[in-house]
Parts: sequence; C-alpha cells; structure tokens
Amino acid sequence: MNVHKSFSLFQFTSYSDAPFDPRDYSKLKFGSNIQAKKFGYALAKMFFEKHSDALIANRVVVIPSPYNKVENAATLMTKHFLDALNELLVEAKGEQAEYSIIHRKVSYTNDYGFLSKEKRKGLIDNDLFFVNKGFLRDKLLVFIDDVKITGTHEDKLKEVLADNRMKNDAFFVYFGEYFGGEPEIEAMLNFAAVKGVEDYIELSKEEDHATIIRPIKYLLSADDRDFGAILHGLTKKQIAELYFGCLAEGYYKIPKYSKQFTKLKERYIMNKVE
Repeated sequence: MNVHKSFSLFQFTSYSDAPFDPRDYSKLKFGSNIQAKKFGYALAKMFFEKHSDALIANRVVVIPSPYNKVENAATLMTKHFLDALNELLVEAKGEQAEYSIIHRKVSYTNDYGFLSKEKRKGLIDNDLFFVNKGFLRDKLLVFIDDVKITGTHEDKLKEVLADNRMKNDAFFVYFGEYFGGEPEIEAMLNFAAVKGVEDYIELSKEEDHATIIRPIKYLLSADDRDFGAILHGLTKKQIAELYFGCLAEGYYKIPKYSKQFTKLKERYIMNKVE
C-alpha cells in the first residue's frame, strides 16, 4: 500500500505566534522571488536533513501546488526548493530530483483565503486535475505548498492519486502548517504586506518579481481609481504579463473582471504602438 507522509518546517496556532514573518509570506504570495528563494532553500535544507535516506534511495519527483498556466506562489517556492534539494542530493551521491506539475482547471474566482474548509472543498471538487501517470510511475512524489491551513488541497491530491489508481509513496511538504481553528487566518497572512494596490506596485519593483495568479485576480477586482494606478505604476513588461495571464486563465470571459480587463487590453495595445 502507498505511504503518504506530511512534513512542515514550521507549525503555529495563531497569527501572533507564526514563527516566520507574515510580511515576508505575504510578499511571496504576491510574486516575490526573493522570498520564494529564502523559503524554498530553508524548506529543502530541513526536509533533506529529516528524510535524506528516503530521498537518496528513490527516484524523486517534486510537484508544486496544481495550477493551469499562470504560476502560483507555491510554484515559485518549489523551483527554488528543487534547486536546493538537488544540490544536497548530488553532494550526498544521490540522484537529482525531477520536476512535474499537476494541471488544474479552476472553476471559481473566489478568494480561497476567506473560506472555511467545507466551502473550500465545495469549490475545489468542481475543479479538473490532470496527471502524467506514465512519468510519475514508481517514483517518490514530493508535493510542495507554502502553508497548510485546512488540508483541503492535500485531501484533494490524495483523492486525485486514488482516482488515477496511482500507488506512489508521497510526501506532502509545507513551509508552514496551521493548527488553529480560524481558516480566515490565510487571508490575514496573504495580505500582511499588501494592504492596497500601492503596496503591490511597490513590491512589483523588486528584482525578478513574478506575475502570478493571486495578484492577477486581486488587481482585476480593483476599483476604477486603483486600477488606473495599477496601469500607471506597472512596467510595459508587467502589463503584458498581466494581459496574457488573463487570456491564458480565461479571465477575459468572467463578467466581474470584464471592465478592468478591457482597460488592461487597451493599455497593452497602446504600449505596443508607442
């Protein structure tokens, strides 16, 4: 029978006792590659220390939280995790870990961070997940996510493995794990450093900043005044990334985003002809 284990670098029960800086975590959730590298390297180091025997003895595949085309924060962190893990594996005479993703077609636009476990499950059950079973066969799977709040994603991944009759052993690895009873803590963490669009614009100036899925939905939900500031404050490259991200995820078809998407498209076209 397949063995599933969980590992978290940090555990906490409330916002005030989080053993990491919530502002750094918030920056990660809004595209900071600087924080993604810091978190990913720290997680890989401790995970390898605790489970090096299993990692060296198996062919390992590292998999971030499922997504479609536009990456999420966990994916940014996972890529740095993989770099650090491979360095440790090769130095220990092991085989380098591989990388894969599980494609996810999301069925909703709600902000997950404000929802209970039951409501999260109700939404995620309507999503579609696609797995490359042939590539993953007989390998040790290491699923990476940033912070485990309710466990809904882990439950769904286990369900996906079972539905696909996959017998892989797997680790579910987290930077942090929350053991309190308030699911809305996720929203508190997500927005600790980004209280408004001005904060996001300032963060977007950071070196190697990434346009990921959370800020795209956040920015498209802005009011007219704030969205005007967004279009003025982002670079041409970031405007293009935002525009093409909306196309790839189908956000141009969603009524609640249509007004700001139209403005975004106009700015993208204007930038091209300047």
